[in-house]
Amino acid sequence: MGNDIVDQIRVAMIDCQTDQVLELVPKAIDKGIVASEIVNRGLTAGIRVLGDRFEKGEAFLPELAVAAETMKQALDFLEPHLAKSVDEEALGTIVIGTVQGDIHDIGKSIVATMLTVAGFTVHDLGVEVTPAQFIAKTKAVNADIIAMSALLTTTMDRMQETIDLLKSEKLDTRVKIMVGGAPVSQQFADSIGADAYGVDFNQAVKIAKRLTGHSND
Repeated sequence: MGNDIVDQIRVAMIDCQTDQVLELVPKAIDKGIVASEIVNRGLTAGIRVLGDRFEKGEAFLPELAVAAETMKQALDFLEPHLAKSVDEEALGTIVIGTVQGDIHDIGKSIVATMLTVAGFTVHDLGVEVTPAQFIAKTKAVNADIIAMSALLTTTMDRMQETIDLLKSEKLDTRVKIMVGGAPVSQQFADSIGADAYGVDFNQAVKIAKRLTGHSND
């Protein structure tokens, strides 16, 4: 029965049935299923299928956004249980956020979710994140990567300011910088000294793995 409910969670994630997922997850815990199994074989397996469909043009951004928010809510519920069932080491720690002056959240949230699915420990600071907040959190959690998003050309300079602050704190030799968002380009990333630019969530995961030494690419 336990495996059946985990499979139901996976299918509900694929179908973007938020209410069903959030109803099934506590039931799975009540049945004694460990949180890591719910995450890996239920939530993660489902959103990976949806991500593959998106890449093939068989699913659309609104569906992925719903799935990302569903997974976030489910993970919030599972967090205390996950602390008791960690069975593998994370690939690395990432601090992610939308830069100061920008309130766009959907794309950043999807990237954060997919990085979590890939096996990273992700600290999502939300939107309107100042350079000082990025650096403070990076220090607090000993992050390997700062991932910044901007959807407005007027806020892109905050990325440069964050990198400058990182350098002034002498953290730039250890902490890598990823940037992304509609107005951001590889040329811009190079101009501000970022380590990588990702055009979408699939590329972001590949880049994060490469930057942390978990990829042969």
